[in-house]
Amino acid sequence: MSLSEENPIPIIGYCDRLSVQPDETIRFMVSSDYDKYRADIVRIVHADENPKGPGFKEELVSTTVSAEYPGKKEHYPQGSCVVIPLEGGVGFSKGFTIQAWIYSTTPKKGTQGILTNWDNSRSPVFGLFIDEAGAISLALRDSSNSTEWISTGKSLHPETWYLVGCSYDPISGKVTVRQESVHPWPANGTNATAEKIVKLGSLDTVGSIVIGAAGVSGVTVLTGMNFFNGKIDKPALFSRVLNEEEFRILKSGAPRSAFGIDVAGDWDFSQSVETDRIVDLSGFRRHGKTVNNPKRAVTVHNWTGREVDFRRALDEYGAIHFHEDDLDDCKWNVDFEFTIPSSFKSGIYAAKLSAGEHTDYIPFFVRPRRGTSSSRIAFLVPTLSYLAYGNDHAIADIEMQTVLVMPEGFKYPNHRIDKYLVRTNLLSLYDKHLDRSGVCYVSRLRPILTMRPDYKEAVQSMGKGSPHQFPADLWITYWMEMKGFQYDIITDEDLHWEGTSILEPYKVIVTGTHPEYWTAQMLDAMELYLNSGGRLMYMGGNGFYWVTSTNSCRPQTFEVRRWGGTQAWRSPPGEYYHNTTGDLGGLWKNRGRAPQKLVGIGFTSQGWASNRPYLRLKDSFDQRAAFIFEGIERDEVIGDFDNLDQERSAAGYEFDRLDYSLGTPRSTLLLATANGFSDGYQFVVEELDTSDSKQGGSVNDRVRADMTYLEYENQGAVFCTGSVTWSGCLSYNNFENNVSRITENVLRKFSTVVETA
Repeated sequence: MSLSEENPIPIIGYCDRLSVQPDETIRFMVSSDYDKYRADIVRIVHADENPKGPGFKEELVSTTVSAEYPGKKEHYPQGSCVVIPLEGGVGFSKGFTIQAWIYSTTPKKGTQGILTNWDNSRSPVFGLFIDEAGAISLALRDSSNSTEWISTGKSLHPETWYLVGCSYDPISGKVTVRQESVHPWPANGTNATAEKIVKLGSLDTVGSIVIGAAGVSGVTVLTGMNFFNGKIDKPALFSRVLNEEEFRILKSGAPRSAFGIDVAGDWDFSQSVETDRIVDLSGFRRHGKTVNNPKRAVTVHNWTGREVDFRRALDEYGAIHFHEDDLDDCKWNVDFEFTIPSSFKSGIYAAKLSAGEHTDYIPFFVRPRRGTSSSRIAFLVPTLSYLAYGNDHAIADIEMQTVLVMPEGFKYPNHRIDKYLVRTNLLSLYDKHLDRSGVCYVSRLRPILTMRPDYKEAVQSMGKGSPHQFPADLWITYWMEMKGFQYDIITDEDLHWEGTSILEPYKVIVTGTHPEYWTAQMLDAMELYLNSGGRLMYMGGNGFYWVTSTNSCRPQTFEVRRWGGTQAWRSPPGEYYHNTTGDLGGLWKNRGRAPQKLVGIGFTSQGWASNRPYLRLKDSFDQRAAFIFEGIERDEVIGDFDNLDQERSAAGYEFDRLDYSLGTPRSTLLLATANGFSDGYQFVVEELDTSDSKQGGSVNDRVRADMTYLEYENQGAVFCTGSVTWSGCLSYNNFENNVSRITENVLRKFSTVVETA
């Protein structure tokens, strides 16, 4: 889409937190193409506008927020780098030398900063760059604004490690720029050295050293210029010119400390990788910070592969992978804020923004005050999954489109949200960066457009689109209200930080339709809750799947490193461990915590073809399950009617199966199953040892959705629907149907069970 085209979302915003409790304040940041806009607080009751369902429903809440506000246009400060403030400046009367190992992923994309002190608003400045031709260049500008570019003239190969460097002698005017491949393959042709005499004066510097970009001051991107794509390892700055022999000594890996006070900066990226802190080993304490959370704990030029846990070989994990499209915090100014009144009801709310004919909703979740509850039931909002999918537009990638089986004429993007995401390149954990590496971090401090009431995932319903994640989960909460159930709202983040204590007040926890992303703390808390007599209704599919992590240094950000699963991209070898926690990433299944061990079922298939209904099995007639099927005939087909998700039938999109070999407790009751899927559904790749053509739904009996019931000790229990799309059937026939009846039977029993002495 051309940037000159009309903005498909001219008013947009985000909030500083997703979960808020009474007497806490939530802040809202807004970007508007209009001179003014109106904001209100509304309760989101039901989001799906599908005429087969209840329709869109919201309730205006009387608050002090309701008013008009001045509009202003904000921007997305994309691009990551390291900023090192130079307090007092650095003197280079004897010249300087810059050295680093780099691994460029897009050497031909244009000028990219490696290590710079460059600011268009002042002089003198300098910087080591990749230039427009893809070669290493030194740029110099003196106090008279005279500028010189000295280039090796040889384009770098992409995804190849090089030792690069430059030096400048202000007395002789001699400049040397060099690039050398770490692995000098025959006929490489990219090793080069350039020398030139220039007529420039002293380049004593102030401001900041920036690694991975140029035109940055403090920790705020000013001009967003020349961002580097790829890895940088062990960058260093010397306050004199190093000779050829000294350069060779450094290439061998000798410590820079041997150069004493001539080392003006020696930055070790292997330290404090769980933070945004950058450590300087030079002795001058020129420490810095990362901007926009570039990827840390990544392999370097001398990685041997003998260790894949970065904590056991820090010297082989001292690189940072920078991206021109990283974004951790938009840093927009606060437009308005809302302090939750003490009497405010727990629920799902949004700041509604209105300007002209356009509207945007910024959802947030009001939970009970910590240590209290107002119901026996809690709906666990899968905010980590919302964030993981947040701004997903992976199918804009032509490689992804070749995987999909879509009807003829399917085009993407065709929805205003998708158009905006393609235009702005806001990224999810399902997207790839512009340099084709996978996105492993996601933050809530930016607009999350897929977490909007009207969002539809384009590939569902065979390219017609269906609600997913946030709007789909409102099917469940609205159904509970229509059935007279009182419930509280809690979120994944609440569970992560507070553990079992937030679950203990409740008889039953109800999940969303797709609770896929779980931290270790969340799994531990849920397991303890169930063993202590808690009850869980797992209302979706593909849950408890990816290892997810965060830490207190950057609590707005969550990390996933994909490998060994059904995935949109794969982490490079040696980069499977999370820098936030040190955890091994990938699937919980590969960590010995398959979902089957916790809830009885786990992910087995994914597709976008037609759904299927459930058929009752022998275990559904077990006395232990009698309460589940009250009012259901023995031979009644379950969910064989219209669905707001995937158009018809209760099981589809992504679904789970029982498997004793993966840890399903033997006491688990297999109540019903949906099978007979087409080959539009394929068996998960993580359970295949060899590839063949017999993994589709028409031939593989593991491509099925299983409904199960599992009893824990102390009256704990788990009911599983087995499918993401189950809840799309709840509202059929004005909520009078067998999917609704089964769900109601379970929730009523789980929430009212009598405690034993």
